Order: sequence, then structure tokens, then C-alpha cells
Amino acid sequence: MGMTADKAGGVRDLEREDLPSVAQLFQKTFRDSEPLRPSMIQYFREIYFDHPWYDDEIRSKVFVSAAGEIEGFIGVFPSRLELNGRSLRAAFAGSMMVDRPEQNPLAGARLLRSFLAGPQDISLTETANALALGMWQKLALPLDIAYSLNWLRVLRPASAAVQVAERAVKAARFLRPVGALADGLVEKMGVSPFRAPKVHGVGRANFWDAPREEFIEAVLKLADTFPLKPQWDRPTLEWFMDQAEQKRQYGKPVWRIAESRNGQLVGCYVYYGRPGGIAWLLQALCSPAVAGDLVEDLFAHADASGCAAIRGAGHPWLTPELISRKTMFYGRAFFVAHAKDKSLLEPVKTGQGLISGLAGENWTRLIGDDFD
Repeated sequence: MGMTADKAGGVRDLEREDLPSVAQLFQKTFRDSEPLRPSMIQYFREIYFDHPWYDDEIRSKVFVSAAGEIEGFIGVFPSRLELNGRSLRAAFAGSMMVDRPEQNPLAGARLLRSFLAGPQDISLTETANALALGMWQKLALPLDIAYSLNWLRVLRPASAAVQVAERAVKAARFLRPVGALADGLVEKMGVSPFRAPKVHGVGRANFWDAPREEFIEAVLKLADTFPLKPQWDRPTLEWFMDQAEQKRQYGKPVWRIAESRNGQLVGCYVYYGRPGGIAWLLQALCSPAVAGDLVEDLFAHADASGCAAIRGAGHPWLTPELISRKTMFYGRAFFVAHAKDKSLLEPVKTGQGLISGLAGENWTRLIGDDFD
């Protein structure tokens, strides 16, 4: 897409030479103006130009001032989806940022409109914040509630409260021993209403820690149960897994697989966790019959690993089971989907689209990781 320049600036495709300026803007907007790391510039090149589904017609956009300076950006990840055997070009809108928005009040809207005007069959985002959501809604594009239901299951309340406080005040990390002591005392008193019940015996599904290679095989097989899904092959999925495995802010990834009593593959999930931290579910796939078993195993595993809590984004096939297991829901990152052909949105509306997590944007280190 060419430059749509005027005296107030314009929107054009991202070029490789723009990456230092874009990385600097990202650092200023989302990382409290910490010093720019060369590794971040390299990472932007990797995810925006070395992406396995790179599409020269579906690229990230920059807003450029009349003086030629980059003052806005919307990250775009191309995707290849399949709907009941039909191939679709798709695109996810990731990080959107504008420098001095009070001086560029229309820059964000222009970036979003430029993204939506692309050649993709379906446009999505799973990480819109409240401000970005407002821009989508002004275009009469509502959020999808099922995929926007962020959730949190508290396991150790005092430690979880400290973790939440750390996000606002870094010095709160010095309270971690206090939180751990408080949770320990409550547990010794025999009062632990938040702890996850242990999974006893074999239910409808038997879960175990799996090596990454087995997990990849499980994802590829279970993805076929969704009418709308990514057109993954092994090399492509491995690229996304490589990216996801680098994210360490929430701890190391744990890969789990489940089989039914008769040995049939019925589920898998991956979450990040560390003792005392708030774990984060990246992806969960399962047959509806074992959704409850998966949630119970997830909570029990995170609890046994010492996690203070576990959270995740919307997995519609898990929501009924999450609701009944002391889980809180809240709005944090919102999911929006748009297509000119409205029939493409039916699997999204019914919660039958594999379009989040590894299949969406949350594999990227821009969400939940630091650069050194």
C-alpha cells in the first residue's frame, strides 16, 4: 500500500530501515522509556520480515509526519487460516502506538483503517486494549465476548496480591516473602479455600508432562477438530513454538498432553509458570467431553508447582468449566474479528475458531517478555 501523505502526515507500509525508529517508539510507549536494546530491533526484524507466512501485501503500518518522522505504528502479523477446507488470507493487528497522540489525534484511527483496508479475507486482534477497542468500535466492529473473557484463578491469595502490586510498583517485590509467609500460615491453619483440589486417579483423561516434539504432534492433530484453524505444518508450528518458548517473564513453559482411557489423544495445553508467580495459559486444545478434566489438571499442576495464581485469555471451549471452579473473569485484552464476508465469522461467533494463543498473537515476545 502506497503512502497516503498530506500535510498532517500519512500511513505507509513498514520498511526494514524503519525498525530502529519503531523499536524506539515501542520502548517509549510500553517499556517506560528504558534504554533501547539492539536485541529488540533484531526481534522486530524477525517477527515482521522473517515470519514464515510473510506476505508483502499484508504488512505492518507506520504513521509518518510531514517531516518524515515515524510517529505511529501498528504491528501486523499475516496468517493463513482454513475454514472447512477453504484457504483464507488473514491478518492479526498487534501493538498499536502513537507518539504524542494529543498532537496526532487521528493517527491511531488512520493506522487501523489502513490495516482493515488490506487484502486479507479476515482481520483479527486478540490484544486490543481499551483505547484500541474504542477505535474498532467506532468503525461498528464489536468485540467478541467469548474470546475476550480473560480469566484469573487465584491459588495463593497473598502472593497473588503481591504479584499484582508489582506491576504497578516494582518495589512491591520486596513483599514476596511476606506474601509467601501469609499463605503458608493460612495453609497450616487448614484454611485454604483457593487451593486447587488434587487430581486423584484417572478420570476421562490422563495427563502427563510431554516433550516438545510430542506436544507439537498433539497440536497438529487436535487442530483438525476446529472448522476454522491455522494452516500449520510442522516447520511453521515449530517457528511459533520457538518464539513462544523464548518468553520467560512468567516462567518456563510446561507442555501437557492427555489421552482417554482407551488411549485416544483428547487434549493438550501449555502454560508458563514459576513458584510464587502468576502462571499464564498460552494454549489449550481438547474435545468438549474432557474440558473439565483439562481445567482441573491445569489448576492442580500450577498449584503443585507453587504458582500464586494462573490466568489466561479466552478459550470458549473452557469457559463453562472455568466458571464453575472459582475463576474470576475480567476485561484486559479484547478480541475483535472483521470480514466483509460475514459467513467467515460464524466459527468465531460460536467459539469454534482456533484463532488465539499460538494461533493468534500471544506467541510473540512483545507480550510478556523483557529484552536484554
